[in-house]
Amino acid sequence: MKLALGALLLCAAGIIAPTAYASGSILAGSGISPRDAYTLGKALTFQKLVCVSCPLQAADLDRDRAESLRASLEARDAAVKPGTPDDRHILVLCPATEASGCDSEVDEQELVHYYLTRRFRL
Repeated sequence: MKLALGALLLCAAGIIAPTAYASGSILAGSGISPRDAYTLGKALTFQKLVCVSCPLQAADLDRDRAESLRASLEARDAAVKPGTPDDRHILVLCPATEASGCDSEVDEQELVHYYLTRRFRL
């Protein structure tokens, strides 16, 4: 029990990576709480998608843009993409080929998707 709790805390702190997630499976056996998933998704959004040197600026992230990002994230593995500019922007998030520091198994795209759907009630 103590080991599992310690591993969860280390995952939340970003010291070790949680296991990879399939779309929509943040809660299903992942060992990560909804609060931690939201917090990690928010941090990734503002570290890799919305910052001074990022594809989007803070003023760009509103409900409409969140819907566009959500559509791109949901279609990331589909043969046909939604055709929004965000199809390209999500490539900075692991496991995309243009993302950096993807040595861990964490699915940054899934965490950002979780954050956006909760934050903007999509």
